[in-house]
Amino acid sequence: MLTAYTTANGTLNKVHVTQRSDLTPEMLWLDLVYPTEQDRQWIRQAYGQELQFIEELGEIEASERFYRDEHGLHLHLYFLLTGDQITRNVDVGFTISNGRLYTLRSDELPEFRSFYSQAAKNPELCDSAMAILVGIIAAREGMMADTYERLESELEPVSLSIFRSKSQTMPRVLESLARIEDINGKARLGLLENRRAYSSLARSSEAAGQTETINEILLDVDSLMTYSSFLAERAKFLMDAALGMINIAQNRRLNIFTVLSVILMPPTLIASVYGMNFRHMPELEWYYGYPLALVLMLVVAVGPILYLKRKNWL
Repeated sequence: MLTAYTTANGTLNKVHVTQRSDLTPEMLWLDLVYPTEQDRQWIRQAYGQELQFIEELGEIEASERFYRDEHGLHLHLYFLLTGDQITRNVDVGFTISNGRLYTLRSDELPEFRSFYSQAAKNPELCDSAMAILVGIIAAREGMMADTYERLESELEPVSLSIFRSKSQTMPRVLESLARIEDINGKARLGLLENRRAYSSLARSSEAAGQTETINEILLDVDSLMTYSSFLAERAKFLMDAALGMINIAQNRRLNIFTVLSVILMPPTLIASVYGMNFRHMPELEWYYGYPLALVLMLVVAVGPILYLKRKNWL
């Protein structure tokens, strides 16, 4: 899908490109979501711009995150995409060439919608290709902060569940903690990788008018990375606490079986003795032998229970 944007009276105007003639020289921003070969050909014919392929955006080397060539200034960033089932980092490519911004991505991302709505209220966000690029980056970091606030709010009920709930809820607690840590890990990876690209962008000549904004974004990234470390440590602590509670519950169950074996051992011994088929056993002729044996088994069973309770082992 190819969408183009022009500026008029300080606002972005969206144009859904359906044919080659829709690409006019006034276009300031070309946004391509999993472009087809036809979309790439239209861009090439209209502006002489060669675009990368989606598969080329996944390079992890620092030199591939920010570089310049004959086709313009290139920036590759991670954008965190969270869903109900899976969270993943999406590679997004930015290219500035001849005063235009080209964005290349494989998924619809909320940061782009957020920037578009912000640009309608702040004309300075769309007065140049670099301003649009920095505005999208700022929207990305703002949504990352919202993600961390949401993760923190999710950790609080998980913490209460660990220390107040029954052991039956622990599998669900562990699942929640694993999901939170998975999101945090992928978010932290994006912060680390993007920060290097932001630093390179701040030193570029094209970003001369946006240096202050980029430096503020870098400060926000540093703050988010610190918070990410805190969140990881807290999630690890809660994970250890949950596993400890599970171990305590399992030990209690094992203690029950241990106590039962201790309690039943003396009655079992008595029953085994009087269950032997020897001829000369005087007690077999007793009139009250059977009830006395039952009483004896009851006494030797109750005795260990009272002893264990006195020692607070039961």
